[in-house]
Amino acid sequence: MNIRCKSCPGSFGDKEVLLHYFDEETRADAPLFLLLHGVHGCASSVEGNKYGYLARLIAQKRFPVCAAESSRLRRDRETFGDDRPAWAVASFQGKTFAMEVFDASSALAAAAAEYPGRKIVLWGFSLGGLLSVLLAGGESGRFIRQTGLEPITLPGVDALVISGSGDRIRAEASAGLALPILNSLGSSEVIHTAASKVSLSFALFFYGGCDGTFDEESSRRILRSLRLDEEKKEFHILSGVDHAFRTVNGTPSFEPLEQMLGITMATLERRRRT
Repeated sequence: MNIRCKSCPGSFGDKEVLLHYFDEETRADAPLFLLLHGVHGCASSVEGNKYGYLARLIAQKRFPVCAAESSRLRRDRETFGDDRPAWAVASFQGKTFAMEVFDASSALAAAAAEYPGRKIVLWGFSLGGLLSVLLAGGESGRFIRQTGLEPITLPGVDALVISGSGDRIRAEASAGLALPILNSLGSSEVIHTAASKVSLSFALFFYGGCDGTFDEESSRRILRSLRLDEEKKEFHILSGVDHAFRTVNGTPSFEPLEQMLGITMATLERRRRT
């Protein structure tokens, strides 16, 4: 498989958004997938990386796919071992949610230019899911202006796949809001405003039954806000799966990614036939 790494302008730290393109011989009618990671996430082609694994699966089905990694002060997460808070502070201290919106917008514009004329499916995990809704609903500009950067002209988004996103964090998980980016999220109302403005072929929401960050209702509220006919939006609960879609009943597994992709591909095929 051909894997190419490019970059586009970022808002913070090293000022780069890394774009990992996974290429097979793509179908002419296949939409482009853009994967957006969760807060303080890493997306790469290295063995074991969640986004790289998912991107390979998508590419093997002859769909073009790009996994984006946002700008940051440093990219050596492995240096910090299991100390995720220390990694977050060292890499993202000073970065705001508005800057993350800019990075996601920059990635979308660049990936679309790489594959001109393709329909676009945004697949976002956790914070990446919220970013996907903002971009699809045309609400990114209001955030980007806060950074002092110019808003980016974005292509239309054809479909959304949202994994583990909600409009309100559980009370027991709220201590994490003190970490960079999260502490500048602001009101969730803008997410619902963006959702009410989307124009999509379909939207899929996936929720892990053991999600400790968002409760089910917080995710369903966003789904209900989407301006779509009911038959075009679906909500799927993955039993025993954690917020990151990395474990099943506490055991590390790629099965949640494979299950979500199977549902997504089946949905695309149904839409293609209608």
